Amino acid sequence: MPIPVSALIGSPRRLMTAIVLFVVLDLAILVINLWIAEQVAQDAVAINLAGRQRMLSQQTTKALLLTTRPTQGEDLLRSRQETDDAFGLFEQTIKAFAEGGEARGSDGTVAHLQAVQGESAHIVATTRALIAPVSALLAATRDAPDSDRGPAAAYMVSHNQEILALMNRLTTALEHDSVRRTRDLRLIQTGAFALAMVNFLLIVFGMLRRHRSMEEDSRRWQAMARHDPLTGIANRKAFEEAVGAQLSRARMDAQPGALLMLDLDGFKGINDRFGHAAGDTILRAVASRLEAAARATDIVARLGGDEFAILCPLLHGKDDVDQLCERLVTHVLDLPRDNIPGCHLGISIGVALYPEDGYNPAHLQILADRAMYAAKRSGGNRWQIA
Repeated sequence: MPIPVSALIGSPRRLMTAIVLFVVLDLAILVINLWIAEQVAQDAVAINLAGRQRMLSQQTTKALLLTTRPTQGEDLLRSRQETDDAFGLFEQTIKAFAEGGEARGSDGTVAHLQAVQGESAHIVATTRALIAPVSALLAATRDAPDSDRGPAAAYMVSHNQEILALMNRLTTALEHDSVRRTRDLRLIQTGAFALAMVNFLLIVFGMLRRHRSMEEDSRRWQAMARHDPLTGIANRKAFEEAVGAQLSRARMDAQPGALLMLDLDGFKGINDRFGHAAGDTILRAVASRLEAAARATDIVARLGGDEFAILCPLLHGKDDVDQLCERLVTHVLDLPRDNIPGCHLGISIGVALYPEDGYNPAHLQILADRAMYAAKRSGGNRWQIA
């Protein structure tokens, strides 16, 4: 069953939480990117140093062999120094691989290595054990310039291929470890990115939902501002706006029409005798009857109290006015009277026509209102054209 977005982001607090989480995930992705870059750089240094170990092993072997030749003076000292330097750098790098620490690059720069794990650690331990005799032999002869380094040279010659093979394995293992670590970090990065995207979509959906909710609230409030809360039909504000707009169009196109003002007869007595609840029921029923009797294009409104109004665009001539007004009066007279026994209820209607009476909204309402009171003075339940 899908989880509705409203359940995830249903309040400003949840939306803010989602935004904060999105920022945190973005920062996490940035940190992972930096982490990957740093890790790749460290791995590249380690792989480069592992590859250099092969060269140092060969250089150590070659220099040791030179020290066994029957040479004297500077050449011998130079060969012994080269041996010490090459093997010392080899041994220092192997120790850094094993324990973590500093190792020097070929150009003298210092590199910081982390202790290797798994297969790489096993290879490094095997190499340290393998070169331990050479380290001991060189240490024993380092302070004696004339000492014989033949045993060390013989050992390196006999084990050189094994050392090279171990360094090749170390380089390959480090490359595999680097690929694996990078892949794992990429998976974490991808997961964080996926979570960030999901969270981003939730934020978008949440904001859209809140935007729609605000629009719906706005439309609802606008509708409430233009509808009579008791009867549900248009109120005075909506009616006056509609009258102004319709008369402006009618003036441009020279269209005819009518504005009707309606007032209930006998309503005050119903309110006084049966109370406002019964009066409200009557007003709702009258509004419903007026809408039923009016044409689909007409606008029926309650202006306040028991006063109603109807705007009738394109209503042609006295005959059409009479037919409409008769229908309105009949619908009101046919209202059930069971809840107001003994009470008289009717309606008086005043009519102003345009273009005969002009297109001014206020002027038409005054004329229709005067005609309505004339109808009421004549006994009610009738209509009067201004």
